[in-house]
Amino acid sequence: MMERFTRQETLVLTRSSPGRLSYLARTGIVVPQKSHLPNQANLLYTWDQVLEIRAINLLRQKASFQTIRKIVNFLESYGFDKKLRDKHLVVLHDEVDWVMPDSAEIPRILRVAGKNSQKTEGQFLLMAIPPLADLIKDVWETARTSKVIDFESFKKRVNAHSDQE
Repeated sequence: MMERFTRQETLVLTRSSPGRLSYLARTGIVVPQKSHLPNQANLLYTWDQVLEIRAINLLRQKASFQTIRKIVNFLESYGFDKKLRDKHLVVLHDEVDWVMPDSAEIPRILRVAGKNSQKTEGQFLLMAIPPLADLIKDVWETARTSKVIDFESFKKRVNAHSDQE
């Protein structure tokens, strides 16, 4: 049983474009697995990667790819998990802050990308990536209503992934 999603399925589930998937792979942000098996799609994505791409697409509505690369580079360079899908990120102009959960229930806020102390003027923008549960719910609904995704196969693959956690 295949536990990964084809490029075509990933395009539908993430509401992404072929160019965006290629860019994410080329920059190392989300790299699909290459299949060398006959009769199998060449590029395969995991459930985690589908969620990551969806989160990046939401973040991309308020931040450039350059800013997203800065965030990923920051997280990697300081030893944090580079996944964005489970981070509470707040975007204000060209600055991105990460609201880090804390065991004392007092969140810490860490600037992860932005302009060097440059004051920004203009419209106030505030955005946070929705909680992971909302991303999952949205991807499930997309799969359920898609004409490209075999929903029964989708359910089995996602449930197989859930069993491995």
